[in-house]
Amino acid sequence: MMKMKSVFLFLLSITWELPQTLSALFFMLLHKTEYLDSNGRRRYVHHNSFYTCFSCGEFIFFRDCYMNFIDWEKTQNHELGHSIQSRILGPLFIPLIAFPSTTWNLLSRMNNRLGRKMAENYYRTPWESWADKLGKVQR
Repeated sequence: MMKMKSVFLFLLSITWELPQTLSALFFMLLHKTEYLDSNGRRRYVHHNSFYTCFSCGEFIFFRDCYMNFIDWEKTQNHELGHSIQSRILGPLFIPLIAFPSTTWNLLSRMNNRLGRKMAENYYRTPWESWADKLGKVQR
């Protein structure tokens, strides 16, 4: 009975989060990835592409350089928060969270390279602060 419930919840999750699940599978086809671990129904995946850490439905992707980062636990919990957002919002996650988060991340990086301090405001945006709250991250 428990196995059947797990299968049902998994199928429900990948259906509700179908755009994110397909995006994650597409990313795994394009890039070298390695399965790390599972935390409940979330799967942690290591990758070595130029992307940093991000969440896509059932999958949370981590780049190796961040795994040795001093704030690794905060990063891990923050991404877990994004995966909870994905579970709550389902197909609305990409337009409401993923797109603004990715855009703001890229803008922050460009501004930091130009010597402007934008990164400290990165986690104050509504979508990032909500991810921190869901992941129980204190900043």
